[in-house]
Amino acid sequence: MKKYILINIVLALFVMACVKDEQPAPTPPPLVDYSKITINELITKDITSPYYVDGLGEGADWIELYNSGNIAIDLAGMFVTDLPGSEADYVEITATGQATTIPPKGFLVLICGAKNADGSKVPTGIAEGKMFIEMGLSSSGDNFIALYSPAKELVDQSADFNGLADDKSFGRQSETMDTWITLATKTPGAPNDGTLPVTGTVVINEFMCSNDTTFIPDNVGPDNYPDWIEIYNTGDTPIDIGGWYLTDDLADPVQYQIPNNIPEQTIIPGHGYLVLKADGIGIGINLGFKLGSGGDDIGLSQDGVSFVDELSFGSGSGSTIVAPLPATDFSTGRMPDGSATWQIFDPNTATGPTPGRANGM
Repeated sequence: MKKYILINIVLALFVMACVKDEQPAPTPPPLVDYSKITINELITKDITSPYYVDGLGEGADWIELYNSGNIAIDLAGMFVTDLPGSEADYVEITATGQATTIPPKGFLVLICGAKNADGSKVPTGIAEGKMFIEMGLSSSGDNFIALYSPAKELVDQSADFNGLADDKSFGRQSETMDTWITLATKTPGAPNDGTLPVTGTVVINEFMCSNDTTFIPDNVGPDNYPDWIEIYNTGDTPIDIGGWYLTDDLADPVQYQIPNNIPEQTIIPGHGYLVLKADGIGIGINLGFKLGSGGDDIGLSQDGVSFVDELSFGSGSGSTIVAPLPATDFSTGRMPDGSATWQIFDPNTATGPTPGRANGM
């Protein structure tokens, strides 16, 4: 009898090993095209209505970057310098998160040379939801600013700004031009032609309710392949969803509240994305519920009473807005981003799931 039991155990282990071997390989993180990032504007002495006032009450220098691509790009691992070609002077951007991510067709401002109230330099890193670079800029001592990839390959370099007047910014005539000029108006975080940004709203843009292969890095839970919900900012200006609510039960709009004290994780840049992990953990942007693989409801509320956006899929029946049910490793999303049209994205095609990126790319 023991012999037969042992044989059955061995057979069971063999079958489990075979099933595990047959599972599809996890999808690796997409390659980053750093060539889409350009240095767009800079200032060496910001006096009138400064973008950022440091601990000494003075306006800090700044560098504005622009992402011309259709995919958000995280600057983590990149380098910035005022001495191009001198690796010893490259400053690495080691932090990662919303404060270092440039949305598609969006801007990100690096605050440079800021000081604390005691006169010490603010170190390179994220603070107050902004990205700080310890290096300062000088119109008399510097000529160029350069940006390098994590492999220390030159991505972009400014024109020569030596001699730039105080309180004047120096930038591209427009985001798509190579011509640099002294701008009539400082425009940190906005187009250089002075176009006013459009205030938008946030929508549920894409979701996956059964995930075996799409890699979603997670510093909280043990699962790097959770269900997920992507939120998209349709406008030009950042929106902080800290304090907002997510639910998979439209009768309970306050099921999970996103913390309001982690702006580095909850601010969505203009035309940017935020991926929320629906893994049931209930910490930070790890939601306190999972999505049903056979169907569910999803609701996003700012006040805990009415919904900014909502939908049902599969067996979900709480909403009049119905999205198609995706199979395992497939996602459902709006096409294009923010539109009213929902479709399924197949991981076996060129337009598979795109958490944190433009749909259909």
